[in-house]
Amino acid sequence: MAYIEIQDIAKWYDYKAPTLIGQLKGGKKYIKAVDGINLSIDKGDILGIIGESGCGKSTLGRMLVRLEDPTRGDVLVDGVSTNDLLRKDRKSFRRTVQIIFQNPFDTFTPRDTIRQILQRTLRIHAIGADEAARDKLIHEALEGSGLVPVEDIVNRYPHELSGGQLQRISITRAMLLDPSIVIADEPVSMLDVSVRADIINLLIHLSQTRGTTLVFISHDIALTRYTCDVVAVMYLGRVVEYGLTDEVISNPQHPYTKVLISNCTSIDPEDKQDPIPIEGEPPTPLDPGAGCYFAPRCPYAVDACFKKYPDKQVISDSHYAVCDRINAIQEES
Repeated sequence: MAYIEIQDIAKWYDYKAPTLIGQLKGGKKYIKAVDGINLSIDKGDILGIIGESGCGKSTLGRMLVRLEDPTRGDVLVDGVSTNDLLRKDRKSFRRTVQIIFQNPFDTFTPRDTIRQILQRTLRIHAIGADEAARDKLIHEALEGSGLVPVEDIVNRYPHELSGGQLQRISITRAMLLDPSIVIADEPVSMLDVSVRADIINLLIHLSQTRGTTLVFISHDIALTRYTCDVVAVMYLGRVVEYGLTDEVISNPQHPYTKVLISNCTSIDPEDKQDPIPIEGEPPTPLDPGAGCYFAPRCPYAVDACFKKYPDKQVISDSHYAVCDRINAIQEES
């Protein structure tokens, strides 16, 4: 059994029509942000989750740390439900599973210094015998994250630091608890390009040296390829392709993955492939219809694609895609 098992997890939100007439006539409706995902993650692996904005990536990440309760399904860690772990010992669960958010400027209490923020984290979880011992842990952690001189950093307030520095502190605060699992939700999307590589390298280093399992949520395919061992491509709340990162990116099978990669010019500077055109907006998660959710935008769609949701097609032992036209597309190409 894999270390993390995501079992048919879904998150549906109640939908209320904007008008009273719509509410009376429409009946009960749901926004299906995540709609039945099954994934396995081995201990120490880095899983990338990629897709357009609104595909459900962040909602999935929040369910993994139980900031959102799933409508159905479950997440198991080492064979135990995260819901059971949370109910049994909330603090222990929060130490085991940590999340790093997209916007570092919204992560910290503005009235406290960095030292006070990190001291509070350690004190809540009873780490360190006293204040001096906790200061020593903080000093070592900040230094290991490249935040020097430490004496200057710890006495500053969040608004006195850059976005890159704050995100390093977010990572440091998470790793002070020695978590087994870290969810990184678009951790560099709001940072300058000049500091992104440093943050990504820090995450990879911490994962490799501590054996931490990392879920890396991003819309950036190039970053995902550099960072992740395996990748899941999401579209409208579902995983449409999954496999080893290099295999998926070098040999994409789902039309949506092909479109994403063809429109990413930063994967291989020598690759001069033409972008695959894509038109229209994704269908609403309120009522995506019976067929393939990507069919209305897919350049390879035929009538059958609009009638039923496609089956999973196994490409190799470590690679699958959810599309009934994979063989036909290859013959047409």
